[in-house]
Amino acid sequence: MRPPKISVVIPSFNKARYIEKTLGSVVNQKYSDFEVFIQDGGSTDGTLQIIKKYAKKYPKVIKFESKKDKGQLDAINKGMRKANGEILTYINADDIFLPGAFNEISRLYLTDSDSLWFAGKGKVINSSGKEIAKLVTQYKNLLLLINSKHFLMMVNYLMQPSVFITKKAWKKFGPFRGTLDFVTEYDLWLKIANHKMPAVSGDYLSSFRIESSTITKKSYKALLAEDQKIVNRYTPSRTLLWLHKLHNFARTVIGGYV
Repeated sequence: MRPPKISVVIPSFNKARYIEKTLGSVVNQKYSDFEVFIQDGGSTDGTLQIIKKYAKKYPKVIKFESKKDKGQLDAINKGMRKANGEILTYINADDIFLPGAFNEISRLYLTDSDSLWFAGKGKVINSSGKEIAKLVTQYKNLLLLINSKHFLMMVNYLMQPSVFITKKAWKKFGPFRGTLDFVTEYDLWLKIANHKMPAVSGDYLSSFRIESSTITKKSYKALLAEDQKIVNRYTPSRTLLWLHKLHNFARTVIGGYV
């Protein structure tokens, strides 16, 4: 089998401070077959100039559209519908892929092409790129390696930019759901998990940025409320629902990091 084509969707809006690092982490993957769709919501802070620079340098790989949209959820789903790859993922315009991430996902796919999705470890970083929340990361990594649907219902231990899904899974279980303010990818993860858990890598695939302007930081209480509604749809188990509430309480105490 040949290595799969990987499609990357990047939703962006006024992320000039970080998007160059995001794009650099994609084009420097040293992977043979990938494409990038940037869905920009009409940035006015210099983001678009950076996007154009990369699109000009990598015209066969990077495509972009910049116009007003209905927010992050709308941008991601638009990009996903354009994707041509066997494997799809999205990464926010302030997160980064780590070196070798695409090759590792390709390895998993070629090892088990019947898998619906793939997941690896991820780090949490701050505005300057320094790793934070290391204990939380270790806890999530432990649950990831156990890779149990019951644990996934207790807490969303998957680091979003370290998750890749197959095109067939997207067609069957997508699109992403959410609100005007944020994406609730947890719903899609549980929907796919009802059929099959992801093939798991022990490698770190991405770094997820949390700082004062990110949705995760600004709206974590609203995110947790949606999170609870989602898990209620996927299990009648009072024990799992109670454990999920307990995890959400812990997330509130430490500011949404878990």
